[in-house]
Amino acid sequence: MVAKSYQNLEVLTEPYIVKNRKYVKVRTAAGTEKQVRWYEDYEYKKLYPEDFKAPKENVKTQKEVLGFDQDGFITIFKGDTYPLKDWFKEHGARYTKFWGWSFGSFAAMPSELPEGVTPLQLQWDAVGNEDGSLKVDSQVQAAVEELLCDDSVSTFIGNIGDKVEIELFIKKVIPLDGYYGVSMMHIMEDENENVFIWTTTARTLNVNTWYKVKGSIKDHRIYNHVKQTILTRCKAEEI
Repeated sequence: MVAKSYQNLEVLTEPYIVKNRKYVKVRTAAGTEKQVRWYEDYEYKKLYPEDFKAPKENVKTQKEVLGFDQDGFITIFKGDTYPLKDWFKEHGARYTKFWGWSFGSFAAMPSELPEGVTPLQLQWDAVGNEDGSLKVDSQVQAAVEELLCDDSVSTFIGNIGDKVEIELFIKKVIPLDGYYGVSMMHIMEDENENVFIWTTTARTLNVNTWYKVKGSIKDHRIYNHVKQTILTRCKAEEI
């Protein structure tokens, strides 16, 4: 997890390694991206030992603080909620790194919701323990992704180290402000909807365009339940 000062910010990426340390990208209050340290549970415990002390009397549990206290669930939202952050703030929603914006079980839901988001109930049993504490980060993340992420037909292509030549459609390009400057993460699909990722500082491909891509398979990863084939050292020619 990230340091306390960043825990109310939206986490944009999976943890990645720079010089043997883990980092993630977060979106600041100003809307920009920032690289911050990602700590494993044992590292975080050393930084904030007070968070692991036994709870005192009359101190709320995480279950209560996060809004699960009345009916054992909260309402979270599927869809792109970032452009709607002002609406959520105005209507009293709260934000956490785990599931984004939510309304507690005790809160009155607005009668009308913005277009593009779908309310879903997240049950405490899926993310919490009987003593009112959250499960470990990986279990919480898995439960939330199971609820929010669509099933994907994408599968891994080839083996790590293989060279490939394949026609890919550019679905999205995301700028990342990293350790070596700004790079562009290309999210691509083949004709069978298998997902490929290529991140480079060398060029930016055109969205909604087909390319013939030559490169090497660097890794296979799963993000939001989607299997992704990670490419490197690519050359791309528009078709």
